[in-house]
Amino acid sequence: MTGHGEGGGDTFRSHAALAAGVAVVGAAVAGLFPQVVENKVSALWGVGLAAATGVVALLMKRRAVKKDLKAAMVAVGVVFGLRALAVLVGLLGMLSRGMEPVPFIIGFFGVYFALQWIEVSYVMAASKGAAGGDE
Repeated sequence: MTGHGEGGGDTFRSHAALAAGVAVVGAAVAGLFPQVVENKVSALWGVGLAAATGVVALLMKRRAVKKDLKAAMVAVGVVFGLRALAVLVGLLGMLSRGMEPVPFIIGFFGVYFALQWIEVSYVMAASKGAAGGDE
């Protein structure tokens, strides 16, 4: 996961696999731990929205690192807005159905924080690979 090797594809694939693993673990935790069915549903929605926005984020960052710093900053801004919208829509969805918002928030942000680290790691590794650096 250092970005070394012949192509950035290996770096992307390894980070995408980590992100998929985080989503699976998040879904398992959300499906197993809440005792109340509505809380499970709420948590699973949170995990699902975080995972979906994580896919978009990783793809946008992959595209951005092939360009320049400006493209990377635009990708960060767009992804932040997308995630903020996902949280807002998810919370409104939970509240409109009379469901607890806390499991949604825990599900979303539990997965989001792990995905954020993976995305940062990917950008750093891909940038080093593009620059030809070993550090």
